[in-house]
Amino acid sequence: MGGVIALSLTACSSDSVFEEQNTDEELPMTTNSFNNNNSGQYGPNPTPNFYGKNYISPWDIWYRKSIVNGQQDLQPFYYFTNGNMEDVTPYDIRAFAYAGLAYFDSDNDGTYNDPKKLQDTGNGFVAALNNGNYPNLYAPLSNPQEVGNLIRIPVPIDVPAYPNPNSSFRIEDKINHLPVIGATNAAPKYTTPYSGFNFGGTITPQERDLLANYGKIFFYEVHVYNKVTGALVLSTMMHPKIQTLPNGITLPSDVDPGWKPVTDLSGTNHLTGNVPGFGNFPLYYFNANISGGTQWDFSASYNVNKCDSREVVFDVPAAVAPYEVQIDPVFKVTLDFFATGHTGWVNSALYLNLHSK
Repeated sequence: MGGVIALSLTACSSDSVFEEQNTDEELPMTTNSFNNNNSGQYGPNPTPNFYGKNYISPWDIWYRKSIVNGQQDLQPFYYFTNGNMEDVTPYDIRAFAYAGLAYFDSDNDGTYNDPKKLQDTGNGFVAALNNGNYPNLYAPLSNPQEVGNLIRIPVPIDVPAYPNPNSSFRIEDKINHLPVIGATNAAPKYTTPYSGFNFGGTITPQERDLLANYGKIFFYEVHVYNKVTGALVLSTMMHPKIQTLPNGITLPSDVDPGWKPVTDLSGTNHLTGNVPGFGNFPLYYFNANISGGTQWDFSASYNVNKCDSREVVFDVPAAVAPYEVQIDPVFKVTLDFFATGHTGWVNSALYLNLHSK
C-alpha cells in the first residue's frame, strides 16, 4: 500500500464490508460508520484496528469536495464486479439505478440549502426546488417534498461475467458528486464502459446538475441472467443494509439517535418516499446536531466519533429491498460498501457484486 496515513475513521461501519477482494482494487482497510458509539478505526501498529458497526457510507455533505492529506478528487464512486479468475460466475448482471437527492437541509420549505456552504459563506442557498425547474425531484406538486423522490435512470448498467471484458469497473467523477452524463463540469475519473449515469431526456438540465452535486443512487433494480442461455434467473430491488434504523435493528444497542425523521414543514409529520412497486417507506437523515456543524476529525487521533452527514435514507425492510440475495446454492449478489485503503470512507463506493463467497 505504501505510506498509509493514519486517519481518524469516524465517519458515516459495517461488519459486512468485504474483507477480501479478488480484484485490483485496494483492500478495505478503513471504515466509516453512522454509528457514533462504534465507528471503527484504522491506524499504524500497535494501534488495534477494527471494523465499526453498521452502517458504512461514502455520503457526507461536509466532504463532498475535500482535499485530504494532499489528495483530491475524492468523490464517492460506484463499483461493480461480476466474478474474477478465481471465482468465475455463470451469470450476467443488468442494473437499473434509482437516483435522488442525498441530503436533507432539515427544512422542507422548497428551498434546498447546503449546511456546509452556509457555515463557510453565510449563504447556504443551492436551489429553489419549487420554481418549476425540478418536476421530478420536487414531486408530486400537490404534495411536494424536498427529498425521497426517486428517478429511475432509463439506461441500465450491464456487468458481464468474467472473463468477458468489463466484468469489474468503477464509475466516478473528479468534480461532481454523482457521475451524471451531460452535467455541467462533468469530468469522468476513469475510462470505463460508463462515464456516468445516463438520464437521457427524462430530467431537466437543472435537475441533472443538482443531482450531479447533491445526488446519490438509493436502489438498484437488479436483473441476473444465465450468461449462456440469456434466461432471466433473478429480478430484485436492492438496498444496502442499515442496522441502526428501525427496520434493521435487532438489538437495543443498534439504535443510533443520529438518525432523525424527515418531516414536513410543520416538523410534525414523518415523510415517506416511494419505492416503485413496493409502496411508501419512512425517510430518515443523519443529523447529530453537533455544535457548529462539526466535520469529521482527520487528525491522527482515533475513535473521535463525530458525524453529521445529513445523508437521506429509506428505512426499508430487507424483505422489500434486500442487500444480499442467494441466486443458487453457490452464487449470490450483494449490495454493500467498499472502503479504500488510504482514504477510507471519504472515497468509498456503493458496491454491487456477484460472487460465490
